[in-house]
Amino acid sequence: MKINNVPYVEDKKEVYASCQGPPTVMMVFKYFLPKKLISFPWLYKQLNYTHKTWFFETYIAQFFHKHKIHVKYYSTENLKFIRNNSKIFKEICGLDFKNPLDRDELDIDHYDSGVRYVKRHKLFELKDINLDFIKEQITKNKLVIATVNRNILISQKGYKGHFLLIKGFDKRGFICNDSYLGENINIKFSSFEKAFFTFEKDKNQKKIKICDLVVVG
Repeated sequence: MKINNVPYVEDKKEVYASCQGPPTVMMVFKYFLPKKLISFPWLYKQLNYTHKTWFFETYIAQFFHKHKIHVKYYSTENLKFIRNNSKIFKEICGLDFKNPLDRDELDIDHYDSGVRYVKRHKLFELKDINLDFIKEQITKNKLVIATVNRNILISQKGYKGHFLLIKGFDKRGFICNDSYLGENINIKFSSFEKAFFTFEKDKNQKKIKICDLVVVG
């Protein structure tokens, strides 16, 4: 099962964002509105995004909703405002919000406004995500933007936040357009699970599964 005619945007040199978020959004947008001429400066302006700042799923959901393209953001964790939970976000992203440079890198105001928007328009759903759920979206001709740890996919240590576009699947794995890794690549289900599911420890020192994705269409 594969959704055909999905455009590909390469960003191997990470010109547009090291997370590949904007190029991934560009591919999806061109698929749904192929006649509309767009550029990255236009996209950044529409996303209210500043180059070299952190990129989030809420920005994607807000962007597609404003352009009347059906979108839903799913996560295994509930959305929280950074300004009210700075300690939690420091643990997750390693940024110290007492440091002005770190605050600017993440753009707290933008993040919180994105959370407010998706909640107000009911674009977010708390969900226990699994591989069958992703496959189900593809069979419904919906494109899936997943957040993964790219280092796992390229056999490196550490964490590298990364967005990729899932447009199909077969017996082996998911068929993806990845601005950094290539077009029509096949990522084995086992490899995807390792990259997609991150783990955090709760107060009882138990590991909990955290994952996020945006479904468009």
